[in-house]
Amino acid sequence: MHDSRIRYWMVFLAMLVAVLLYLDRICLSTASESVVKDLKMDPDQLKWILGAFFWTYAFAQLPAGWLGDRYGARWILSAYVALWSLSTALLGFVGGVTSLLVLRLACGLFEAGAYPVCAGIVRNWVPASHRGLASGLVSVGGRLGGAIAPLLTIELMLLWTYGGERWSVATLEPAVTSWRPVMMLYGGAGIVIAIIFVWLYRDNPQTHPLVSKKELDIIAGDKLNRALNESDTSTDSQKPVHGLPLRAFMTSRSLWLMSFVQFASNFGWAFLVTMMPRYLKDVHGVSQQAQGWMQSVPLAAGIVGLLVGGSLTDWATRRWGLRYGRAILLVASRVLVGFAFVGCLMVKDPIQATLYLAMVGFATDLGIGAVWAYGQDVGGRHVGSVMGWGNMWGNIGAALSPIVLGLISEAFVSDIKMGWQVAFIFCAALQLIAAFASIGVSADKKLA
Repeated sequence: MHDSRIRYWMVFLAMLVAVLLYLDRICLSTASESVVKDLKMDPDQLKWILGAFFWTYAFAQLPAGWLGDRYGARWILSAYVALWSLSTALLGFVGGVTSLLVLRLACGLFEAGAYPVCAGIVRNWVPASHRGLASGLVSVGGRLGGAIAPLLTIELMLLWTYGGERWSVATLEPAVTSWRPVMMLYGGAGIVIAIIFVWLYRDNPQTHPLVSKKELDIIAGDKLNRALNESDTSTDSQKPVHGLPLRAFMTSRSLWLMSFVQFASNFGWAFLVTMMPRYLKDVHGVSQQAQGWMQSVPLAAGIVGLLVGGSLTDWATRRWGLRYGRAILLVASRVLVGFAFVGCLMVKDPIQATLYLAMVGFATDLGIGAVWAYGQDVGGRHVGSVMGWGNMWGNIGAALSPIVLGLISEAFVSDIKMGWQVAFIFCAALQLIAAFASIGVSADKKLA
């Protein structure tokens, strides 16, 4: 009897979806200068559009998680991927601010299905003692997509502009319309990935034709799985999911604390994907091409944070149990992010700024494995809904981030640098409050 290890491929599929998720999410902010010029927009209009994405993304999280719990990831997630990819492709045809806003709202609506449904994939296919790392690997896909997006988007825009003369041009500035074919290309790639997912994935390991008996025993026989009553062979786990356990959500002190932690985490992290290019231009005079390279560094650092944090929370959980194994990484990550934002107050050049923001990216993602694993630990068959609830609050934070930080930075008209420093102080304070909230998060008590 051999271990077929199909579970690794299922996690890889979820990771591939996450790559696409962030590639499509970040590409518009990277191309922002060209978009503003092409559509003859006010830069502040684009700021509000970038923030608007997170509102539909936030409020569609809970319904998306329920749909994944109720009908399974195979068809629900593939539909979400195809729909947000179509919305991304249609960005290449927009004629003004209204159509751009509508399609970004649509992207947020459909991208909301990704992480809550992927959390169910990890819960169904990975034993509890390895969920931190598996969840970290799925999130690595997101950060990989985020790190690639600024570089790839700018390079594709330049390739469209200069063609075969790409490398012989001394001063490189993409054409104002060059962002359009890039959106179409990303959208087409996403539809292909949706087809691949529905072809290869199965919701239940027992129904996958390539899974061996030994692998089923590995998935269902983990000690922590038994402690959480999560054996996939249990009668209860096979019952269909109908309603949402909203009363359990509303009365759980631990879940509310985790929701605030996710709010604060996404508020700070969203700066990297929405406002960082503007900060680099306003304070350090960085060109659009250099902005793409610098923006990718914090997202690449996040990949390291995800791998380290996922492994650490699994190790800590095996050593100290669910209660402290999850909370320790949450507290540590929030403290580190707070200190990194404080460091941004002292930078003298864009390289130093990028390094401190890379610390923000690393430290934020150090806690992501624990966040995901918490939802899988306490959610039971409602794991998608639990993840959707937490992600809703997290992305309300992300939606508010460019608005609040933009208003703070703009309040100091006579001293742009001071405005951004006050914004960093605000971010640091929020993270330290979240560190205290993390102490009360308990992953050892199931919600429903």
